[in-house]
Amino acid sequence: MSVEGTDLFASSLESTAELWRRLSRPFDMGPTVDALLGLSPDVVEQLAGVLVATCDEAEALISGMPRTLRNLRTAIGSNHERCYGELRGPVQWSATFAAQGSSMGNKDVYVCASPRRAYDIEENRVLVGALRAVVEAGSHVEKVDEDSYEDEGLRRARDNARLARRYLDHRSLEGIQLDGAPSPRAIKRTRGGKHAGSYRAALAMLERVSEPLSLSEVAPFCDRRTRVQHGLLVALIDELESRGLRVPALRAESGSLFAGPVEYIHPRRRGERTKVHGVLIGNVLVDIPDRLKVRDRTHATAELAARAQGRKVVAVVDRDDVAIAIDTAIVAARG
Repeated sequence: MSVEGTDLFASSLESTAELWRRLSRPFDMGPTVDALLGLSPDVVEQLAGVLVATCDEAEALISGMPRTLRNLRTAIGSNHERCYGELRGPVQWSATFAAQGSSMGNKDVYVCASPRRAYDIEENRVLVGALRAVVEAGSHVEKVDEDSYEDEGLRRARDNARLARRYLDHRSLEGIQLDGAPSPRAIKRTRGGKHAGSYRAALAMLERVSEPLSLSEVAPFCDRRTRVQHGLLVALIDELESRGLRVPALRAESGSLFAGPVEYIHPRRRGERTKVHGVLIGNVLVDIPDRLKVRDRTHATAELAARAQGRKVVAVVDRDDVAIAIDTAIVAARG
């Protein structure tokens, strides 16, 4: 998308949507929304927790668990068992001789490989991963004082998390070993397997968790000045690309958004006078006026210089200043 020909100071969400599209995926939701909107990661986690724990995918997963547990896919494994005077499977002779030797020569002792159902397989790891996602989402909601907020969404999120935790304690799932999220290989094999129908809700839940918040859900937290700054950032990226520079996807790091030579630092607190915020292109600080209705270039430049910490500055009061900002950054880099 290009914003060429549009008013940089328009406060629509069009530029915010373009930046959201440009984000490198997958991304960590809390730090990324913090860098883009200046929204506290704790607030983002709580918002995502409520939405994930109460989403349609979570509801379908939880409500369908009784049937899912009845239809779990299993593999046939073996369990070495010491038997006395009877055989319960193929004899493991080396283990048997050792057992007989340690039991004072008792010849009625045998170690057999008795067949058993094995639940620790890829499909069930996918199911455990989906249930854990609901539990984790609920853990973010638990940080909100239950006595302070009488909200149906919060209550439902807590209830779903508790049910998911209970299902994880089921005897068929409690022994499943899973470090972190299910592997892409496990998800692919589950989706393409003969028993995919039994795990459809778990797969949908994992897909939902990969990006727990959409732009429409975080947009209400984007104030007007932030939206205008996003318009400036998109215009600067477009200008760089029009000059032949390929600008990579945006990534969040240390509270900022980075895309090649461009760094966006959200002000977070209105009226901040000392910390650097705005758009950095190399060592040049570029930003719109602190007060959108006051577009006096001299005043805007002075305000920008006051928080630039010695960097060159370009105050953007109209579209022509976008090209000037890029030219200034190029000269500064060469000099």
